[in-house]
Amino acid sequence: MMTRPKITMLSEKEVRMIHEASVEILAKTGALYDNKTALDILAAHGEKVDRGTGVAWIRPETIEKCIKSAPRKFVLASRDGKNDAVLDGEQMHHMTDGQASFTLDEKTGERRTSTLHDLLLSTLLADALDPIKVMWSTVFPTDASTDYRALFETAGSFMWSAKHFQMVGGVQDPDDVPYLLAMIDAVYGDRRKQRDRPIFSMVTCPVSPLKHDDAMTEACIALAKEWVPIVFWPMPLQGATAPCTVAGTLLQTNVEFLSGLVLYQIVQPGLPMIYPAGPETLDMKTSLASTASPEGMLLNLPFAQMTEFYGVPYMAGGICSDAKIPGIQAGYENMGTGMTAALSGCDLLVGIGILEDGNTLSFPQMVIDEEICNILSYVRNGMEVTRETLMVDSIHRVAHSPNHHLGEPETMDYIRTKKAYWPRISFRGTYGDWKRRGKDEVQLARDRMKELLDKHEPAVLPAEVQKELRRLLVKRTGFADNDPRIEGVFRHPWKDYPH
Repeated sequence: MMTRPKITMLSEKEVRMIHEASVEILAKTGALYDNKTALDILAAHGEKVDRGTGVAWIRPETIEKCIKSAPRKFVLASRDGKNDAVLDGEQMHHMTDGQASFTLDEKTGERRTSTLHDLLLSTLLADALDPIKVMWSTVFPTDASTDYRALFETAGSFMWSAKHFQMVGGVQDPDDVPYLLAMIDAVYGDRRKQRDRPIFSMVTCPVSPLKHDDAMTEACIALAKEWVPIVFWPMPLQGATAPCTVAGTLLQTNVEFLSGLVLYQIVQPGLPMIYPAGPETLDMKTSLASTASPEGMLLNLPFAQMTEFYGVPYMAGGICSDAKIPGIQAGYENMGTGMTAALSGCDLLVGIGILEDGNTLSFPQMVIDEEICNILSYVRNGMEVTRETLMVDSIHRVAHSPNHHLGEPETMDYIRTKKAYWPRISFRGTYGDWKRRGKDEVQLARDRMKELLDKHEPAVLPAEVQKELRRLLVKRTGFADNDPRIEGVFRHPWKDYPH
């Protein structure tokens, strides 16, 4: 039995206080659902709605019923079953970060607008990185098509990774939903498998404070009816769209999550839902948001307790940095945000590869973050405490003799079974060896990135499935079959490009 570290900060009384305040706000002030379908659903369920303002007031008994209907344990499945993320409260799974508008160009070193090729290449690299179990679209591919971004991201992820794809940018046009479902059918054979082994899930964000977007809500209602898991992610900005205190931001985030939980549990009772925490802090000096503030690190802990209280999986924002390039600031901020998230007991940890408050993708940073993920997982997994692991007999044998534990058979077994942690990027040798190596962590990460991309072979989709994905893209976008944007999705992002 593994003994895992876990940090809590709220008392049971404080957890209950936050919940009761959340219920009070939803009953007395309500939330704004700027979507006719959502208002119709809530009204039909007996909730009070004002169709003029779009505000709906949620009864306490409705909240309790919906909390009970949301499942605690389910799987975010990989297409081939090799990288399933089992959300059971015991394991922690790593995810890429997403929707970066910019990319640090590997050839020029300059920060530029992100492209479709950046999206596909980072998907391939993430597929090669072992800690990653769930894929987000790392960048916003502005050169592909802003209007049909959701379809390009889905097709691209299905093409270059068999890992679970979670759409983070949401669906801006509900008319895209039938095409997304058709893509799932093409890849999975039958989307009804989504109920037990979903390979596709959706992140949707309310508009803080306390408002649900029209188009995205319409799309997510349609997806929820097809058993697509919903990650309802409030992203309030502490001091701006949320109160200035850490506790106030915690409460508003909780209220917003419950407003989404209620809607989608009414739409589809038993729908898998995930409670994510991603509030940011307004830097009052610069008027910019900070994703790696101490306030954000602290909030990872109470959110974990709220998700435990509600019995839903917890997705924590970690491995986050405001740094503009890989380096010292990125290192300490990524480890700081990641460690509090890992020790909170989260099921999912988001953040690999993106810098500058989620705005800039760095390929070497993805590899550096792999090292951070491995360290976080090692700490999170804890240790096994038995008479054998306490090494009682070995300590008796060595004791105060001139011998040492290097010669003990258990030591060699420990090394052979890979129970010890071995870094890939960090250097533990002598100063002289480090000097002779002549490369810093970023250069080593770049070397490993190229090695991985040279060797990695993703689980390739059958030709007929690729053909159907292409057909769906062409039909929805109106682009020609040989349009470079269509062709780009199906070209190998590494082997078919000069580098």
